[in-house]
Amino acid sequence: MAGVVRGIGAKLAENREKVISALLLGSFVALGVRSWEQQLEIEDLEAKKSSIRATNTAMSSAMWAWREELFALAAAPSPPISASRLRDIYGEEEPVPPGAKQPGSDVEEESVSIS
Repeated sequence: MAGVVRGIGAKLAENREKVISALLLGSFVALGVRSWEQQLEIEDLEAKKSSIRATNTAMSSAMWAWREELFALAAAPSPPISASRLRDIYGEEEPVPPGAKQPGSDVEEESVSIS
């Protein structure tokens, strides 16, 4: 067994440059294959990303349309849900009528005129 290993070692020593070239070529081929696989994976992920963005845009548009439809229903004579309840659901503040005080504003406003 030791003779076989010495024989292989001797052959490798004789053809050292060829062995190094073969190892380098093998490394470059392995790196090229890995890069190609990663490029395919990146292209697949980019396609999924654009698909998800398109779906997200469509869902946002649908939700906005539903919201507008709900507010239109709330403005009807006998609404199934009140506009104030919809504002609570959507996290919006009640519109303040002109001339009304804002809650928490105890300071009187002064009119300033520049002459």
